[in-house]
Amino acid sequence: MKNLFIIIFSVILAFPAFSQDFESGDLNKKFYVRVGLSTPTWTYYGFKDKKEMGDALGVKSRIGGNFEVGGIFMLNGINIGNGMRFGINVDMISLKAQVLKLDAGNNIYNGFVGSKIGPSFTYAINKAIAFDVFAKINPIWASTIYNNQQSINDDFNFYYGYLQMMYSFGLNVKLSVFMLGFEYDMGSLAHQNNNSDGYWDPTNPTWDNETNPTLTKVKTPMDGFNITIGIVF
Repeated sequence: MKNLFIIIFSVILAFPAFSQDFESGDLNKKFYVRVGLSTPTWTYYGFKDKKEMGDALGVKSRIGGNFEVGGIFMLNGINIGNGMRFGINVDMISLKAQVLKLDAGNNIYNGFVGSKIGPSFTYAINKAIAFDVFAKINPIWASTIYNNQQSINDDFNFYYGYLQMMYSFGLNVKLSVFMLGFEYDMGSLAHQNNNSDGYWDPTNPTWDNETNPTLTKVKTPMDGFNITIGIVF
């Protein structure tokens, strides 16, 4: 994992070499800021479907949001045709919150702080319209789960994780200075209880999020869909 992070930061430092302007047909690097909806799937935490999640946790609906600052750095040295270029797509900061809504205002909150980096392919129809297809690795620097349905006692219980990996792929549509993005996040993360050695594992029949958490380290799937809108500059 340490070597992977060294490679990521080395690539980021090399970006100025990737984004030089060449002859006609090249594409300029683009930076963006975007926000949007981030919806957990019904297979979140490893459940099979909506019914199983509802029976186990009482989840009625899902909602969430995300915020990202990133850029696409064109590899103009690889000429594959006018208006078509490979690139490196980076989200320097990626913030995401996802909420599983239960009855009576009880919710399960999920928060993530990460970055993303990966290859992209851009096709620009003209100066105003372009499409990006991308795939990224998503280092999660820190994440947390808080279930406010748990029994009230003297302890504040939540679950946390850090320095783990997720993945994503998707599509951007750029219309002049506006960007519309569609992305699927996927991956499994381990979250340890702040007051014990237990881990978050709601699919385990013997699991209890406060008094009897899973003691063996387990990663739970946390897949979701992102739809974003942003400004390109």
